[in-house]
Amino acid sequence: MEENAGIQADQYGPTNVIVTLGSQKVPAKRRLSQSKLPMNQKVARRRCQFDSSSSSKSMDQDVDSTEEDECTEEDKEENDYSDKKTLKKQQTRWSCHTHVLYKESPYFESLFGENFIESKASIVYLPSSIIDRIALSNIIKFMYTHKITKSKTLKELCDMYSAADYLGMDKLCIELTELLIESVHNCICYCTSCISSVPELFPFCRTRSLELQDEKMAIMTQKVITILASDPEKTLSTYWTSRHMAKLLIQLPQDVSQALSQKVLHRVNKSNAIESLYACFTASNTLSTNDPLLSWSKPLHATLTSVQSRATKIIARHFDFFCCQYPALLSCIDGITYSFDFLEYLLLHILEDQMDCSNVGILYQGIVCDLMSRHAVQHNNQVKHILSVAKVMVLHYITRRIGDIRQQGGLDKLDKAILKLLADDLDVRPKSLISSNHPLFHRGIFSFLLPSIPNLNSSTSTNTNGLSRHSSRSTLRTTSGTTRRVSLPVINHENSSTSTSFASQLTRLLKKFGSSHNRRRHNSASTTTTGSSQQQILSNRTLSTSTVRTSVSTSSTSWSQLLGGQVSAPMVGMHKRVQLTRRPTLTVGTVEYIGHVNFADGVWVGVELDRRVGKNDGSVDGHRYFISSPNRGVFVRPEDISLVV
Repeated sequence: MEENAGIQADQYGPTNVIVTLGSQKVPAKRRLSQSKLPMNQKVARRRCQFDSSSSSKSMDQDVDSTEEDECTEEDKEENDYSDKKTLKKQQTRWSCHTHVLYKESPYFESLFGENFIESKASIVYLPSSIIDRIALSNIIKFMYTHKITKSKTLKELCDMYSAADYLGMDKLCIELTELLIESVHNCICYCTSCISSVPELFPFCRTRSLELQDEKMAIMTQKVITILASDPEKTLSTYWTSRHMAKLLIQLPQDVSQALSQKVLHRVNKSNAIESLYACFTASNTLSTNDPLLSWSKPLHATLTSVQSRATKIIARHFDFFCCQYPALLSCIDGITYSFDFLEYLLLHILEDQMDCSNVGILYQGIVCDLMSRHAVQHNNQVKHILSVAKVMVLHYITRRIGDIRQQGGLDKLDKAILKLLADDLDVRPKSLISSNHPLFHRGIFSFLLPSIPNLNSSTSTNTNGLSRHSSRSTLRTTSGTTRRVSLPVINHENSSTSTSFASQLTRLLKKFGSSHNRRRHNSASTTTTGSSQQQILSNRTLSTSTVRTSVSTSSTSWSQLLGGQVSAPMVGMHKRVQLTRRPTLTVGTVEYIGHVNFADGVWVGVELDRRVGKNDGSVDGHRYFISSPNRGVFVRPEDISLVV
């Protein structure tokens, strides 16, 4: 600044005021209404000093000394330790011209008015707690040159904006606002530079907009929120995987952090659910690599878990749409976009987290009729295997909960051809899969002669724990090149005897299962042991590795057990070690919560898993049920776990 003043000495004349920073108790902005406030004693002493007869000589000495120090700053790389000490001394003093400050800054215009004691002072103090040294130096240089010095960091621009606003320089604030927007690429970019700069800019803009009612920063705040939360497909895999974003979420008040996460969550809809889920998949992999010990990424994992849950819920609800009309999933099946690992991730989370009695029908239809029938699947064994295991999971779920499904009419919306295909896979009559309200249920003159499905009672539900929605001990055997089918035996009713053709049909149906059914009825204890030994442990660790081997064990599972609406649950207590029977791999954890939840009806069990293969950290939708590390918590039904002995 001294150099600029020296260059323009002929234009402005000798300097007559020194602007300095200090910790003196100077009022933030001394308006005319505050002119009667007592002035700092040190300022008064300085004024007396410069009003004395030797003030001109002292002023000249200060100016010369300061000019030498400015030159020293430019040549600091060539100076020794003593010069650096002089540099440090001059960094808070700037010799200026009163009329330049008066013209460029409304603050100095008011300060040098007649109603202020400082109007004739030779030294003007500015609070160092508000104005940064580098920022003030750049602003004074701007007053003389009307050019903004290029800042090296975003913080310098922010400090300069704060100082310019304090001095009332609106024109400079507008120019600095434009520079701030340019520094973050107009808040429409997802580059590496913006990933670090935008989260840093958000607290500055938000604080000024709320505390100082700064309209320019309020507009900037909205732009920052837009880039951070408006497009989950892009922002989750970029901003929400960075350490800067994690630091921002911790720095902000908890309600503000949650509101920012909710904005991302509410942007997930039917038109971007697949893309948002892929962003979660990518972000989770990135965080697992960058922060395997969860030292800083816990807030990010919480947001990713919420978005994942919402996206999978939308996909499961409109699965027929995504399998037939939406190109993203179809391109993934064909191997054009995304990856087969993501396909496995998508199907696993949908079937484990979102499959219920109301959507199991469209899930079966989408997987078997729409996805498995695509031409690319027939030539790709990996995709074929992933879809085959997904089909097995759906069949297991239908087998276990057929009573509830029939009661809710979960399969009533399926076409007759698809219903027949499902019945063939389960080896049952189509009529046994639909509710009594279905038009086909009462069709046929001999419908009253057909055997009905007996209700499940307490005495026949003890062996159903081994058959789960996707159990690690499955009772379904499949081999490559053959259709996976769950065989469900049909029990003959004692009163069912009419025509010879119908009796012959029942004889053929029961011939396959008669011997095993009789053995089970006479010696249930013995056959339970035999059936357990016949169950094949799933050898695949994921949906895309190895071949699934499952077998139908008709000697260990009765008709009423398989088709009953409810199953018995093991006696589970707090802090018990349990295994998740729906997982394709061995998944063990500790019970941390048992009770009702807000996100579903009935009693649920909260389990903290030994590995990070869960869905949450013990909280769902902002409500905490237990404390766990990210992706180690999971909620399951009591019948979907078994005690670890």
